[in-house]
Amino acid sequence: MDIEEARQRFSPSVSEIIDGCMIEESFVDKDMFRVYIMTIWGNAVLEPERTGITVDDLSVLHDYLNEEIVQILGAGTDLIGCYEFIMSKPGEESLERLQISAEHRAFLRHFAGLILSQA
Repeated sequence: MDIEEARQRFSPSVSEIIDGCMIEESFVDKDMFRVYIMTIWGNAVLEPERTGITVDDLSVLHDYLNEEIVQILGAGTDLIGCYEFIMSKPGEESLERLQISAEHRAFLRHFAGLILSQA
């Protein structure tokens, strides 16, 4: 899979996420967006075949998700930055505000630990 194929395959899902995070016409809840994107990434890493990709495609999906993250969160942000945020005090407060379940929080923190230990 190349980056263009990743865009074609995953842009409908990302558009749906963005729509679900819209508070107003042009305002996206960035914390909610982070949670959804991190969840997509975590699920893709755990079970790539369920996402319709192979392990070899993960790097391309990673690049594509980073492109989408920049569009919503701004230049200089990426998946690693999302995981860093979730592990911070403001990140914890956002998980509480969004009423993310304990199981989902544990999932996000688990991946944050794995990703940040390798960064």
